Amino acid sequence: MVRRAAPLLLAVSSLAFGFGAATWLSSEAKAAVDQLLLEQVRGAGAVVAAFAPTGLEDGAALRRLKASGDFDEVSLVEGQQVLADGAGLPAHGVDLLRFDAEKLSAAAAGTSAVSLDYEVGGLPFAVGYFPVPGPVGSGDGRLDSARGERGRPGRVLVVEAGSRFAEPARRVARARTTAFVSSFVGALALFFLALAWSRLETRWRAAAAQAAFAQALQRFAAMAAHEVRNPLATIRGLLELYRERRGDGLGEDGARVVKDVLGEVDRLSRVTGDLLDLSSERPLSTEPRAVEELVKEAASLHPSLTVRCPDTHTMVEVDALRLGQVLQNLLRNAAQAKADATVNVEVKREGGLISVRLHDDGPGVSAAQQQRLFQPFASEKPGGHGLGLALSQRLVERMGGTLRFVSTARGACFELSLSPSPCAAGRGPG
Repeated sequence: MVRRAAPLLLAVSSLAFGFGAATWLSSEAKAAVDQLLLEQVRGAGAVVAAFAPTGLEDGAALRRLKASGDFDEVSLVEGQQVLADGAGLPAHGVDLLRFDAEKLSAAAAGTSAVSLDYEVGGLPFAVGYFPVPGPVGSGDGRLDSARGERGRPGRVLVVEAGSRFAEPARRVARARTTAFVSSFVGALALFFLALAWSRLETRWRAAAAQAAFAQALQRFAAMAAHEVRNPLATIRGLLELYRERRGDGLGEDGARVVKDVLGEVDRLSRVTGDLLDLSSERPLSTEPRAVEELVKEAASLHPSLTVRCPDTHTMVEVDALRLGQVLQNLLRNAAQAKADATVNVEVKREGGLISVRLHDDGPGVSAAQQQRLFQPFASEKPGGHGLGLALSQRLVERMGGTLRFVSTARGACFELSLSPSPCAAGRGPG
């Protein structure tokens, strides 16, 4: 269960880490942009309020300050009245949607403040409130020449900024979105990669287990075949000697019994022979042969079948005896599936190999049986030992070819891919 869920857990962990890292980095970047904005407003406002407190009422200095710092607005406020601003507008009342009344009052009393007060379209605006000392007396902005002193603070310089940082803020937002999308895509890719790896590992484990079982089975089969083969030969020899000595004295029933026993001995001999072929690497003797002739020779042993084979002459490099054994197995299966079956044989060249297809009109192969069609001892036929197709596939592979089942709408179809004969290049079907 844990192994199956590992790809999902890995993807979720990667996605969570990616989202967390992207969120943290974007928040840090946004905080840096906001802090830079606040520091710019604080520095500009403090310098102007401290060193140029006079001459601000006509707005020229405010306009220069606004242009040089690329601020959105610079205003000189006294009480609830805007005396002048960087836009050059005449005196007007304070817009309390933009200005904080408490911070205005605090700045008028001598306490400056800088903060992010409002947003426009998701973009934060920094507003700085800086006390501007006025002259002694009425606070009309003129210096008392007699005393050379500045009066109590009463005016406030308000600096607003935010638009110039719109592009950095948008870049931070785009970077955050890109990081989120990249994290999601990366997690998705990691999930499918881990899933493919998990499935590959599962198949590898199953294949390794199956290979180990097959090797053990082959060793057992070879041992059993060797142990059974000699006693079978002895039994057959004794039965034939008994039948020869008794002669007519066996009678009809005795002769039938001896014949039946010999038939079973022959069947067991074929099984042991198949087991030995399946578990051993007997040397092959390859030679150029026409595959159509081999098909016709195998078909002659099954007179109940109608085998339609092309009259071409396609040369292949095979062990004729072994390939004939494979073709006999395939045709025997077709005859056992349907008594009067018709087998259509198709021979053609595909790439660098010769393809031979045998397609019968029988009941076909069930989906469940197809999954273990070439496994030893997997026969569903009554009395079948399930070695024919496994042995046939092994023999074809030893000759450098392949044998596979081809799914069709009706009947069973098997395809052999064989190596063409080097001395027959260009011959055979195109």
